[in-house]
Formats: sequence, structure tokens, C-alpha cells
Amino acid sequence: MASLELRDGRIVHHVRVMSDEPDGVVVRADEGLVKVIRSDLPPSLAGSAPAKPAAARGMEMVMQAFNPDQVVEAPRDEAPKPARVPVPDPGKVYKGCSIISFKVKVFQTLQGCAEVVIHNDTDARVELRPGDFVCLTAEGARHAGRNIITDAFPPSIKRREFIPPHEDVVDIVTFANDALDITAVRWAR
Repeated sequence: MASLELRDGRIVHHVRVMSDEPDGVVVRADEGLVKVIRSDLPPSLAGSAPAKPAAARGMEMVMQAFNPDQVVEAPRDEAPKPARVPVPDPGKVYKGCSIISFKVKVFQTLQGCAEVVIHNDTDARVELRPGDFVCLTAEGARHAGRNIITDAFPPSIKRREFIPPHEDVVDIVTFANDALDITAVRWAR
């Protein structure tokens, strides 16, 4: 067709029918793809275009209406559990200080050493001695700390270390002259 005047007053030009649907037809025109419902077709075309029967539908989905005021009840056989309160592990804190981490480190010719990061959680300066540290090896052996070394230039060997309040200190603790397979560094108590 050259042009098609619809009942609602619209005019589409150079019309070509693309598909016939139950509720209308889809046409390609200069204006683009247009879906025209059967009631808008001119009377001459509305009668000539037979209505397709609606396709038989398969299974229909039945949905329950959403009720925002609906109260969902929890199972009654479970009693509410109390909130878990973290309990500090007494083996991880000594004089208010915690061992944050450690790393096996060789210091000059001493191979049984570990670089230890210590954090003071108190408001006061804390004094620590080498004997306050112990290392555990893979075989389960315990070795007490011998010296505390500050890795600076020149390095300083200390018999005690003072940890400032609310700060971290990194020191090397020596446990043996020979190589050790250190798996943990803990407080000696």
C-alpha cells in the first residue's frame, strides 16, 4: 500500500505488513515499525484482516500476592543464642603487650633469630627482657630468648626493651646460634 490512514488520525506511508498478531498487525512504513491495533485499522482493512486465534498457552505461573505487612515467624524450636563476647587469650598478651607478627631473620652470623613486632596496648611504658620471649620449632622444642637486638646502624644489643604506650616496636630476638625452624614466637610465661 502507498499509505494508510488510521482511525485515530495518523497516516503511515509506504506500508508493508510484517506480521499478523492476535490484537493487531505490525507494519513497516517510512515512519518505522508500527504496531497497529485492530480497532485503529480502517473499516475496509479491519474486516479483511482475519484475527488470529490466541496461541494456546503452556503452563501458567501462579504468583502469590506480596503483602508487606505479613509477619514472618522464625522457627520456634530454636532458642535465641547469646552474642559471643571475645575473651582475650592470656597466652597472647603479656604486661599489656601483644606479639603482632614475627619473621625468621638471620642477624650477622646468628641464624636462630626472629624479627618480632610488639604492640603496647597500655597507657604506660612497658619493660620487656629477652627471657620474656620463647620460640617453638617444628619439632616442638622451645627456645628461650637470649638477646634483643635493634637492627640499626650500628646495631645495639639490649638486655631490656622499653615499649612506648600505644606504639609498635620491631626488634630482633635471638634464640640460638644455629639455624632453627621457628614456627611460632610467644610469651614465655
